[in-house]
Amino acid sequence: MAKRIESIDIFRGIAVLQMIFWQIFDFFSRTDIYEQSSPYFINIFNMPINGIGLALFTFASGASVYISITGKLKKNIKIKDIILHSTRRYGGYILLSLVFTTFVFGFNVFYTWKEAVQGIGFAALIAAMLILISRSKWFFAFFGVILAFTQPFLRAILENDFIIKNYPLEPVSFGIISNGISLFLNSTIRGFFSLTHALPMLLFGVALAAMMAKSNKEQVIRTSFLIGALMMLVSMIMHSTFNKINVYNWSTAYLIGFAGFSFLLFSLIEYALLKLGKGIITNFLSLFGKTAVVAYFLHFIIIYKPLKLLGIESIFNYPVSYLLTIISVALLYYICKAWLLNKSIILTKIRLKNK
Repeated sequence: MAKRIESIDIFRGIAVLQMIFWQIFDFFSRTDIYEQSSPYFINIFNMPINGIGLALFTFASGASVYISITGKLKKNIKIKDIILHSTRRYGGYILLSLVFTTFVFGFNVFYTWKEAVQGIGFAALIAAMLILISRSKWFFAFFGVILAFTQPFLRAILENDFIIKNYPLEPVSFGIISNGISLFLNSTIRGFFSLTHALPMLLFGVALAAMMAKSNKEQVIRTSFLIGALMMLVSMIMHSTFNKINVYNWSTAYLIGFAGFSFLLFSLIEYALLKLGKGIITNFLSLFGKTAVVAYFLHFIIIYKPLKLLGIESIFNYPVSYLLTIISVALLYYICKAWLLNKSIILTKIRLKNK
């Protein structure tokens, strides 16, 4: 197992906590955080407040993939075994998302590639294969920038009458070949969490991890801060001129801007750990970072789905919604803590049952 990096766990914890906090609040509150009239919708960037966590989580996933793959390479594990492991692990995320999404939201959400774990799992699998080709931070940074700028044009090429008519976004009856091609298009270029959307942000995270592997902590802090500030400046210039930040179409300005924000946030986390060390807050965030996927799935399964079935979704005022959200996050924290403490025992039992 690759050695865990505290700053990455804290970063991922911030990402997943930002996502689940506002989603849980949205479950309880009468206010829809996704409506433009909502005080929780950031109109200037055309994004709900939890759109920040989405970018951070994808970025952190890229760093984790690099750490995992290079850790195996250092142990001289064969390339074919790494490919097989990566396929099982990240392909497993897609299969897990299929079961989870179908149960919670319905199969159509999975088919149209609108669930985070399936998209990040697919992008992580591609990133893992790329890491086996190159470990250069410049390679991943360059590839990420190129993809961020070209992905709107790739989508535009495929958004023509022939594609829409023969391979629609939604599934069609008795069209196995058509549905198969449509699912491929959804997963690679059309879905909200498609490869062209998620992969650029994930590659920027890979570039960060590659930089960490070849620089000392002080250099990483300085470089990450400067890169983040520069990318955010470029994004703001784009946003005010020719390319608006828009989370719904993963615009180039959004990808560049929030990749920059991710670099900046990471440098601040590393600096805080260097100067202040670990504490209650960092331990809290780190635990969520170590159990990010579990926390993400659980907040839908034990909160959203029951509320939906009981018909008590979106009925509370602000104070009650905030209180219920805080209680829910605390509950998730203790469940995730128990999972982390018993993870090895649970997984061992599952393996033994499957033999």
